[in-house]
Amino acid sequence: MPIKDSAHLEPLLLRTLGEHTLDLIYAKDREGRFLFVNAALARAFGVQSSREVLGKWDFDYHPEEMARGYYEDDQNVIRSGQPLIDREERLNDAATGRPRWYSTTKVPLEDENGKVIGVIGISRDITTTKEAEFEARRLNAELEQRVNERTEELKKLAETLEKERHLMRTLIDSMPDNIYAKDDQSRFLLANRAVTDSMGTSQAEILGTSDFNYFPEDLAQQYFDDEQQLLRSGKPLLDREEPSVNTETGKTRWLLTSKVPVRNDAGQIVGLVGIGRDISKRREVERALRRSEERFRSLTELSSDWYWEQDEQLRFIDFTDANARSGFQKSDVLDKTVQELPGTEPLGHAWLEHQSLTARREPFRDLELRRLASNGETVYLSLSGLPMYDDLGHFQGYRGIGQDITERKRSEEHVHYLATHDSLTGLPNRFMFSEILNIAIESARRYQRKLAVLFVDLDRFKTINDTLGHDAGDTLLKALAHRFTDCLRSSDTVARLGGDEFVILLQEVETPDKVSNVAQKLISAAVRPVTILGQECRVTASIGICMYPTDADDEQTLMKNADIAMYRAKAEGKNTYQFYSPDIQERSLERLMLENNLRLALERNQFFLHYQAKRNLKSGEIAGVEALVRWQHPDLGIVSPAQFIPLAEETGLIVIIGRWVLKTACEQNMAWQEEGLPPICMAVNLSARQFFDEHLVEDIATALNESGMKPELLELEITEGMVMQDAERAIRILTAIKALGVRLAIDDFGVGYSSLAQIKRFPIDTLKVDRSFIRDIPADREDQAITQAIIAMGRTLSLTVVAEGVETVEQETFLRDHSCDQSQGFYFSRPVGPGEFATLMRDKKPYPER
Repeated sequence: MPIKDSAHLEPLLLRTLGEHTLDLIYAKDREGRFLFVNAALARAFGVQSSREVLGKWDFDYHPEEMARGYYEDDQNVIRSGQPLIDREERLNDAATGRPRWYSTTKVPLEDENGKVIGVIGISRDITTTKEAEFEARRLNAELEQRVNERTEELKKLAETLEKERHLMRTLIDSMPDNIYAKDDQSRFLLANRAVTDSMGTSQAEILGTSDFNYFPEDLAQQYFDDEQQLLRSGKPLLDREEPSVNTETGKTRWLLTSKVPVRNDAGQIVGLVGIGRDISKRREVERALRRSEERFRSLTELSSDWYWEQDEQLRFIDFTDANARSGFQKSDVLDKTVQELPGTEPLGHAWLEHQSLTARREPFRDLELRRLASNGETVYLSLSGLPMYDDLGHFQGYRGIGQDITERKRSEEHVHYLATHDSLTGLPNRFMFSEILNIAIESARRYQRKLAVLFVDLDRFKTINDTLGHDAGDTLLKALAHRFTDCLRSSDTVARLGGDEFVILLQEVETPDKVSNVAQKLISAAVRPVTILGQECRVTASIGICMYPTDADDEQTLMKNADIAMYRAKAEGKNTYQFYSPDIQERSLERLMLENNLRLALERNQFFLHYQAKRNLKSGEIAGVEALVRWQHPDLGIVSPAQFIPLAEETGLIVIIGRWVLKTACEQNMAWQEEGLPPICMAVNLSARQFFDEHLVEDIATALNESGMKPELLELEITEGMVMQDAERAIRILTAIKALGVRLAIDDFGVGYSSLAQIKRFPIDTLKVDRSFIRDIPADREDQAITQAIIAMGRTLSLTVVAEGVETVEQETFLRDHSCDQSQGFYFSRPVGPGEFATLMRDKKPYPER
């Protein structure tokens, strides 16, 4: 259809580009006149209405040189048919006068015959990005200047370091400890005065010599072997006690020596440095002390306890832990009270009782302490003590024993944990959540605060658990427990009640909007896929919310109302949340009544079938029919499938209903044939639960045998999501059905992201294009492209392609022109009763000859 004026073109442009975007969007004819501008571009031009710009040129709004450049760009796009992509341009904002940067893309505007009739342009504001680039250049220049300044500072620092080196040498020489450096052959490179004096040499003479020049050969060899091992391994020798011989006096003394490797800039070990401190006197004192303690140690070494004494101020004056069971060093304990022990604190209320006993100078038992060990672990200790008195009866302090009771405490904590936490997810269980909620209610009541209880139920979890197994279900529950926890504050609590039910406590919430934000985060976290056994598994979450004190003021009512709201969320289509309100409770009762009526519907013959024809797009004749279940309730009237099908899925009644639909559809097909109508292919939908039911194949065979219908006249429709959920199991089921001679169709195809490689694995006969891709054809080019791709995929796999939801002649024309096999929708026929469908089969004529 030729383009006559901009008013005729505007609806197409609005659908293509979108009037309300912040980008500058426009269309021009071949002469450069504006056919359309959006509101954002109108504002940029400084005009009130987009219509003021229509029919004008760039020359009306820009300097001539700039407008000329725009015009030449437009003409190049029109002539070449090639887009101009991401050109950066600088423009002055009409409102502020400030320059702004834009990234512009222009593409040819074609009419329905593919003729270029103008150009479409989109300009995106990239001012912030450009300003960031300019700022980066400025910062780089500033950084370069700072580097130069730092270089000058380093020169001055080098001079200072030389002065400090001289000072350091003076300090080293004045130290009484032996300090030295050696090369990789253990030859001296440096030695302070303490070293040279003990060896009877000078600092100049010792350079280049080794220990073999000064010590007995066996001692020098020991030094040499230790140092070579250090140089090879790179591991330092720390605090080693070594003998040394004073070459002037001939006496042996003991040094506490540490040696560490020295590395060059390349990380290679080139030598070592060492320091030795004379500990001869300390060793003599230690030997005397060891002899005096031997008798006591022999008694305590066989015990797992340790011994301690306190003075009258309750400060530790003695501490013996032969087996290092306490984790304390003696220096950690001596001259400290229990409260002053490092990283240690008394447990619970026992400390008050302990203070009372010691004030009365009475014995005490099992004072429990908690201590943070150096490795980060928590250990538990127990102290028991008796008072000490001198000969005159004066109190001298306490003496007693200590024990490590960590294992006992951990066992107690584990038992408590198992009683209060879910064993699978580690979350609090129902019992613990009840305690937490009651405490939170009391706190909220005391400080007049609000809180919220969120009841979370996972949609489709049972399907995954039944199809992939309980291990897969457990993996999914643990992943979601972790995600839910990440969505909450540290003050909030998430618990697992069992199965696929979680409950969440949000404390100190100001408004329902805050709770809504958290609920939406939880829903978003749940919907992200979890890969289990190579399959991407997706669930959604239905959430019910009850507020304290608005909706309830006690634990039981809060939980009950949140549960009611959750079921309302499921009734609203799942994957959403609902706040509790009295009318929701009423609707929950209605839902319960609907469920009860649904259970009676089959017994009372309240279900019936409607039939919708499929049209052969080549001949125009009826190519098949789909059976659609309906419910006629005596009081409620016609109940929409959108109401009762999800409820039937949830309760499991869908399997029984589906079995009835399959049986009735086959019988009706044979009834039409008995009326003299030709055989026709009958399509029946299978639900997810019905598809994975273990009796499905048997039910199909029974329906065919009892009705006498040929298997090739039955086509079973399954959704793309059902087969992709557990592909291997689906293939086994489909193969068994196919063995009966029944046709198979993938319903709602295109929304499940299946690939050609995946689809060709399934033994199917038909692809049904989802109605969401047909709805906007032929206006939406993206839907056109998707539909054409599905048709091409079907042709490649020799499958029949059926388009669903065809409601206009334009849609059917497009599908027929692109070789789609069949159409189904209101344009050809609405769902009708069996009698009306028989009339339709008799009256519908093929397309007239072209």
